[in-house]
Amino acid sequence: MACKAGEIPVCGACELGRARWRLERAVAELEEARLAWGVWADGIRQLTEQRLGTDDFLDFRVLDDPGYARALDMGTPFEEAVKSAGTALAAAGGGEDLVAGGHADCLCLAVKAQIGSPHP
Repeated sequence: MACKAGEIPVCGACELGRARWRLERAVAELEEARLAWGVWADGIRQLTEQRLGTDDFLDFRVLDDPGYARALDMGTPFEEAVKSAGTALAAAGGGEDLVAGGHADCLCLAVKAQIGSPHP
């Protein structure tokens, strides 16, 4: 089910809807954190360029600088967190096989229909 960021899905009263809404918020926050890290790492690059007396981004002295390399390495957890949260959000979003049963507005009902649950 597609919904606007920050919007509770149509069936938001169920736990799946609430979980998905929280995941959407988490993804947005993690993307902001990744952006903040990128701005910080760019500042480290600029300081390294100043220290080395260069303004060439592709200067291997900058790229080989241990401090700048460490700043870049520190971004890995941010990238992994955004990717993992996006994967979780996609999983909570179901898929075409779930919405094909006529429950496109409610993933919870789609899953329950797929397993033959007598409780909607």
